[in-house]
Amino acid sequence: MDEQDFVNFLRGNFEFTRGTGIGDDASVVPFGDGFQLITKDILVEGVHFSLDYFSLEELALKSLAVNVSDIAAMGGDPQYFYVGIGFPPYLDEADLRQFYKGLAAGCEKWGIELAGGDYSTAPRLFISITLVGFASKPVFRSGARPGDLIGITGSTGESALGLELLKRGIRDPYFQRRHIVVEPELAKGKLLAQEASSMIDVSDGIAIDLKRLLTASNVGGEIYVEYLPIDSRMREAASAHELDPVELALTGGEDYVLLFTVPVDREKTLRQSFGRLELNYHIIGKATSAAGTLTVFCEGAPLKLNRSGYDHFPQGG
Repeated sequence: MDEQDFVNFLRGNFEFTRGTGIGDDASVVPFGDGFQLITKDILVEGVHFSLDYFSLEELALKSLAVNVSDIAAMGGDPQYFYVGIGFPPYLDEADLRQFYKGLAAGCEKWGIELAGGDYSTAPRLFISITLVGFASKPVFRSGARPGDLIGITGSTGESALGLELLKRGIRDPYFQRRHIVVEPELAKGKLLAQEASSMIDVSDGIAIDLKRLLTASNVGGEIYVEYLPIDSRMREAASAHELDPVELALTGGEDYVLLFTVPVDREKTLRQSFGRLELNYHIIGKATSAAGTLTVFCEGAPLKLNRSGYDHFPQGG
């Protein structure tokens, strides 16, 4: 069983009648003149993070940011959240206060409020956040159609490179910050909500997250390595440490940029909307009629990846 199999199992066994539930970046429930968005993410020490690399304040801010990114991926605004924390005995009250200092910084940064939560002792640090938001016109993963353009709002692979350098004990403040600090793309998400046919945030890597979007939309896709936004700094740093910048860009996770599709006849309007706010995105491919397939081309030839991205379920498990 992989993550998609698990999602299919849940959707087949649990009916959600109040809106759109399992299988997107957030559930969507009609609310007033728009839609309420609800998302949950968990972070587990030793699985999602190491305290060797994060302060408690940085960790709290990131744990909140990844939820904000889910709201951005639906084209919404975050409003309030609940936090559950399992706190281990090797951390003390000062550490706990530092963690909540990070949450407070996130509240101020994104204009959201802490509404409640729960606390327990635990053998290692465990963080669970449920964030509620609102969208007047939410964007789902399931709206792409053959012929739509595939776009991305920023570079990928830099967080994965930063993590790899941290693991090797190599100091590189720029790429380490790219792993530690998440900047949810709320402004871009709201602009995309006006024109995009589907959207997802890149948490586990372009290859696996785009495949999820394509599967949800029952379409296929082609992307082109030459169009990926990989800058010279990334190429040089990866190559210097014997890493493949293209594979990092395609399979590295935790960049939290937005991956989307847009109909060809709406892309010009989208480009103008981004330009008015001096924002940018990159077209990297197109949707096809070959449902559920993703082909990566490099200079016209299909590219075989050594891995597709991060999946919490081991293959064959």
